[in-house]
Parts: sequence; structure tokens; C-alpha cells
Amino acid sequence: MNFDLLFPDERETGKTRLQQCQLVMLRMLKILDFLCIRHQVQYFLVGGSLLGAIRHKGFIPWDDDLDIGMTRNNYEKFVELVVPELPKDIFFQSDETDTNYPYSTQVEARLRDKYSSYSRNNNKWHEGLAIDIFVYDRSFLPHNFFIIIENMLMGLLGNNRRRAKVLKWIEKNSPFRLVYASSYMQKLGMLKFGTNFIRENEISQLIKTKFEDIEVLIPSGWNDCLKRQYGNYMQLPPVEKQNGHHSIADMPDPFTPCNHYEILHWRKLDLKS
Repeated sequence: MNFDLLFPDERETGKTRLQQCQLVMLRMLKILDFLCIRHQVQYFLVGGSLLGAIRHKGFIPWDDDLDIGMTRNNYEKFVELVVPELPKDIFFQSDETDTNYPYSTQVEARLRDKYSSYSRNNNKWHEGLAIDIFVYDRSFLPHNFFIIIENMLMGLLGNNRRRAKVLKWIEKNSPFRLVYASSYMQKLGMLKFGTNFIRENEISQLIKTKFEDIEVLIPSGWNDCLKRQYGNYMQLPPVEKQNGHHSIADMPDPFTPCNHYEILHWRKLDLKS
């Protein structure tokens, strides 16, 4: 499958470094969407990317990351069927594929662009521009505090494979009405971010919406998800708070790879040198 023809890499056409980074992530999203449709794997936008799709029909203009979610069953299908078909310039990162990737203190999995890097970090794990993959288990009580405590306890299990087994057992045997949440919620300081969970009825159906120049999947209960997490989500924050996860001086570099064995060097720049 020729992904260069299907989804050409257009990062050099971005007018700013932020736009170049967004083009990198958008291409990865297009490839992920294409392969998920091919293998009937369901994903959905979450967090700031869901907010961007609704409020801006694409990236939040100052955003420098991209977030998607999958239920556990879809994630396992994704790993089995989609990951082997990823192009050579995208690295699938988890605690199993990247030996230095820290279990339980990071998003469970990511797609990483091999040509780029997040310059603020000097980690041993892959730091290419990423799509964060939040894996949702219906195994949590509907409150940030309980979600965080449960995830902290899950952190004692040592890896995500064991964590998944325990969460599946909880989903099957709990007498309580549970909600979907991910491993992202595992620090007490995150209580201020609102209620980061998804109810079963909000995710039972997925619908399509515009994101830049493609259509992507979002939860049918997107309005309740966004209100719960952001309040009046259509109101723009003050100008001084319209910042991505990185400062201007520390903006990700779309053309320089990180210090990792799974990297590539940007071919067009190589030809010019």
C-alpha cells in the first residue's frame, strides 16, 4: 500500500512551525482513519481534539497535539490488525514496543512520526510528534477522584497487559453502574481538569464530523462530554491563555527526529544539504 500517494506528507507547506506540526498529525490521523475503516475498528476524538472539531472544525488554532480514544476491545483489534499495516514512517508506541516508555504515567499508546521531535523533552522513549491514543475501559466510578485512585492502584500491576485484565474483570463483575475512563487520569493534580469520563450512552453510537479536510468519528454524546470537561466550551479562552502544550521557544520540530532507534531523517532536507 503506497501511503505516499494516498496521503502525501505536506508538512513543508505549512506557513508556520505550528501549522507544519499540525499537518504531520493530520496525515497520521488520515492514515489511522483509513486503516480503521478498512479493519472495522472504531475510534473517536476526545479532549481538545473533540473540542477543536466542534468549535473550529479542525485543530484548535494554537493546539499542538491530537487526541483520540478507543474502547478496550477496539484497541486490541487496532493493535492486531491496524498496527502491522502502518507505514514505515509511523512508530506505534506502547510499553511493549518501546522498552523505555513508562507504564502508568503516560497515555497508554501513541502513534509517533519518525521524522520529528518534541524538543522540550530529553527522554529515552520515542518523542516524535504524536497522536495520543486513550484506551477507555468501562470500569470506573463517575468521579475524577475515584478514577485517579483506581488508576494509581492499577499502576502497581507493572504493565498495561495486566492492567487490562483486571479492568475487564471489574467491568464484568462490578455491582455498580460504571463509566468509561482511561489511564490518563492518574494524578491527584488532575482533579482541577473537570470530569474526564464518558458514559456508556454517550459512546454507544459514533457520528461523523468535519476535522480540517476530512471527516472523523466522535461520540454521539459529544455535547455532554464537552460540557462536563470544559463548561461553556464554545467560549474562547482569553488571548493570554490561547497556548498549546509547548511554548513558542519550545515548539515541536517537524524536521528533526528525536534520539531514538526508531527514527528517520527528513529526505527532502537531506537532498538540499
